Amino acid sequence: MTEDSIQQNEEAVPSQTDEQNESVLDNSDYKAMLLEETQQSKKYRKRAQKAEAKILEYQKQQEKDKIATMKENEQYKELSVDLQSKLDNALPYKEKWKAHEQAQREEYLSKLPEEDRETLSTKDTDTLKFLVKKVGEHQTVNPKHTAGQSRNVNNEGIIPETGNPFEQLSNDVIKDNWGDVLNKYTKNKNN
Repeated sequence: MTEDSIQQNEEAVPSQTDEQNESVLDNSDYKAMLLEETQQSKKYRKRAQKAEAKILEYQKQQEKDKIATMKENEQYKELSVDLQSKLDNALPYKEKWKAHEQAQREEYLSKLPEEDRETLSTKDTDTLKFLVKKVGEHQTVNPKHTAGQSRNVNNEGIIPETGNPFEQLSNDVIKDNWGDVLNKYTKNKNN
């Protein structure tokens, strides 16, 4: 008899919790749930970042300890080989960085006025970048001049020339001389 009652209680408990869960979902505030999940996500992200920082710190400390023990045990040859391999891996990146920084410096110097280039050539790249930004903000861009180009000026102002002779004619004049308009158009088409 006790087994039957325990079994009935176990069956009754899940149905009650299902009903409670449904009522909780019906009455819940989704914004509050989202906010709570966001806060938990931030907490876990912060915890993971701290753990990663500790791991990096630990790895650096292990490397320092390894070097110190190698020095104590007078394993200079192994230490030298290890450090030389690290240096060989880093040198190409150093050369690329120097070339990149020199190209940036030349670009920034070329954007500065001619008389200031010599004095500013000793400044670091960040200073040159800042100066180029400041000088660029204050420079005005003048329109390009095309030699021999004339402007169409009317009493109302400047009119762009499209090459269409019928733009200046009124609709009445065009209607009155529609035959001439078509003849001129067909002549232009054929030529």
